[in-house]
Amino acid sequence: MRWRFLAGLVAVSVGGTLLGACAGGPGGLGLSSVASYGASNAFSPAGYSEKQIDDTHYQVMATGTEATPKDRIEKIARTRAAQIAVEQRMKFYKVANVQYGIACTKGHDFYKGGSTPAGSRPTVLVDVVYAKEQTDPTFVKAEESYQALSGELANEAIAPEAKAAARQETRDGCGEKV
Repeated sequence: MRWRFLAGLVAVSVGGTLLGACAGGPGGLGLSSVASYGASNAFSPAGYSEKQIDDTHYQVMATGTEATPKDRIEKIARTRAAQIAVEQRMKFYKVANVQYGIACTKGHDFYKGGSTPAGSRPTVLVDVVYAKEQTDPTFVKAEESYQALSGELANEAIAPEAKAAARQETRDGCGEKV
């Protein structure tokens, strides 16, 4: 009996935590908060992902929430690029190209009721080249860069005005009404 009560309490606690994480505060769906450093997945599209092109080339994509400024999303992509270099034991890397975009999703009505609203998320795609030696001055030291960028991300505070401007820019890019 006592174990059922404890199991139920844990289930309610975990469910509440997950619900709170999905809601993300006012506005729901985590859209009022900015993207943090972490891998994206099916449940949380905000974050980074990567695609290995060959032994020394990767593409790193970072996706934000509506309220995430482009420079923070680019910093997330650059941080992941530096982290890959460290993980792959490459001492140097350089970002060869940066592309900004917006991922727009349509709203859906469900046949049993309910709906999901249209959404928009800013994206950044960076092409990255890795090297064991610094072949030209555009290559940066991976370990130092990773430490500096991850520290900046951890300590960065985004002003409400910057969140509002990012939200407006992202929605405008998808043609959404505010």
